[in-house]
Amino acid sequence: MALESCRLRSLLVGIDADSSASAPALTRAMDMALAYRSTLTVYVFAPDLLQPFPLTLGSSSIWIEQEEDRIEQASEEAARSVRQLAAEKDVAVALEHAHSPFEGRYQRFIALARVHDLTILPAAEPSRSWARPAIEHAIFDTGRPVLVTQKERRPIAAKVAIAWDGSARAARAVRDSIDLLMMADQVSIATVLDTKGSEGLQSADELGNYLRLYGIEPKIAVVANPPGDDEGEPIRSFLASEQMELLVMGAFVHSRLRQTVWGGMTRSILENCPIPVMMSY
Repeated sequence: MALESCRLRSLLVGIDADSSASAPALTRAMDMALAYRSTLTVYVFAPDLLQPFPLTLGSSSIWIEQEEDRIEQASEEAARSVRQLAAEKDVAVALEHAHSPFEGRYQRFIALARVHDLTILPAAEPSRSWARPAIEHAIFDTGRPVLVTQKERRPIAAKVAIAWDGSARAARAVRDSIDLLMMADQVSIATVLDTKGSEGLQSADELGNYLRLYGIEPKIAVVANPPGDDEGEPIRSFLASEQMELLVMGAFVHSRLRQTVWGGMTRSILENCPIPVMMSY
């Protein structure tokens, strides 16, 4: 596929003000921006507050000033590291960060994600209190796909797996990732037996016909589902055995309430997946 026709024209990556510029998500975003000739915006999330908002009026103004100074200093240090890495890689970046402890932590990030083709975020870990909410917002509140990455990988994945169950969300994930699929050397449609009925297996051939319209010749893999509570384990085992480099899948929740509960497969994959995951909702 000619890069001129690639739809990944704008990328957004979220990083932690306390993390170094060599974070895998940032490095991957810069490499992808170069590979796909995309623009890149870096959003620096504010560090956690050091202490709760004081109750006394006299101390509150001092607390606000101290926290604003700390946020600004930490964000500027992260921005300097980003600019240094960008200069080394010869990639242009736009930078944004919070300036006040009273700014909504995710509102600006969500607004930015809605006007970028792809959001890139690091995997949620205990040391990143902001990462899981950021992933949830990126998936469920932006209408755009999100790429969750754990390690530094080459920007164009050669071997891509599609977790296919025939659902609308899986279909959207395939459409959102079509540029990545067209650049892959190998694409596999992986359908897990006995999950969400047999719709995925029944429509796998039709998905293959759809992908062939884009010059993609996929393989169809039926993945066994051994007994156990971990819904993501069959897909993880398939990814490992086939040495896949990217997983494409739809995201699911068990509740439509605002405080979402990730579905079993979504939660399992996001909490433990050895390769980057491209998700849509």
